[in-house]
Amino acid sequence: MAKNIKINISTYLSQNFTKSFFTIFLPLFFIGSLVFIIKISALTASIQISFIEMMQLFGYNLPSILFYTIPISFLVAIVMTLLRLSNENELMALFALGSQAKSIMYRFFFISFLFSIMLLILSLAVMPKTKQQFKAFKHEKATQAQVNINPSKLGQKFGNLFVYAKSKTDDKMDNIVIYNKDEEHSDQLFMAESASIKNVNSIVTLTLNNGSGYTFTKDSLQEINYEKMQVFQNLNAEAFTYNNIIQYWTKLSLNPKKKRKILFFIYLSLIPMMALYIIASFSIINPRYQKNYAYHVLAISTILLYTIATLLDKQGNIFLLGGAIFLTFVIGLILFKRQVVRFF
Repeated sequence: MAKNIKINISTYLSQNFTKSFFTIFLPLFFIGSLVFIIKISALTASIQISFIEMMQLFGYNLPSILFYTIPISFLVAIVMTLLRLSNENELMALFALGSQAKSIMYRFFFISFLFSIMLLILSLAVMPKTKQQFKAFKHEKATQAQVNINPSKLGQKFGNLFVYAKSKTDDKMDNIVIYNKDEEHSDQLFMAESASIKNVNSIVTLTLNNGSGYTFTKDSLQEINYEKMQVFQNLNAEAFTYNNIIQYWTKLSLNPKKKRKILFFIYLSLIPMMALYIIASFSIINPRYQKNYAYHVLAISTILLYTIATLLDKQGNIFLLGGAIFLTFVIGLILFKRQVVRFF
């Protein structure tokens, strides 16, 4: 009988938390998704993507959206759940029946542990992969843009060359102009009556027919006439290379500006576990005798936790990370013992 009561209490607490969590998570997820969709839409100014490809890009950004919305959603859901149970005297009833605040928090701590594990997997394993996939997609589209030269459009590039074509039919172009800007040596300008472009095994060949070329500096000008000239572009030479998780973080650790990013992700991932007791200390209350400061503490705690994570990203090291995690846990346990355990 006692076992059934414990199971029912766990189920009841989990159900209340789930309802509160999705009430907060879904709006935050929608806002985060909208921000990333706008970011993805901005890419259409430089590359052409279809609706399916846009959804593919959104999928690459989905782990980042989850990572940044889940910690806040979890903390707010804990406050909402515990405050509602306190204000409706359901927690008081559980305490009167013999349940202790510690045993109730064990259930929520297990949930927070699962959330932190999920966030660690997202930030340290999934996000590095999807970020590389996102960059690879952009690289592939940029490469295709180098091959697809549109008529009567300025600013197009073929490798390091600026290309302009007056008209185009399939792979053949008429009245083409190519300009090569070389700051260290001489500039070059080539004009041709017609041109064709072919892509064979990622070796793109631009063939110019019946044209002239000019090489000029401040002091000289050289002219050449030709019947046929070919320009080559090896797309494989700039191919995007994937790194596994270890290679990714090792490479990032060599970058002075990004080498502490792993500290930032680890600390944020542990927020559900670290902040649980801090939040619960002011959310488990007797509504008759105690004032509600839970949302004030939630706001202050969230700001401080993200500030610490930002400082770790800028100036942190492994020792500061360990100290910050330990100190946050200790503060939470001290507050919970002083505010809750001694009464309930």
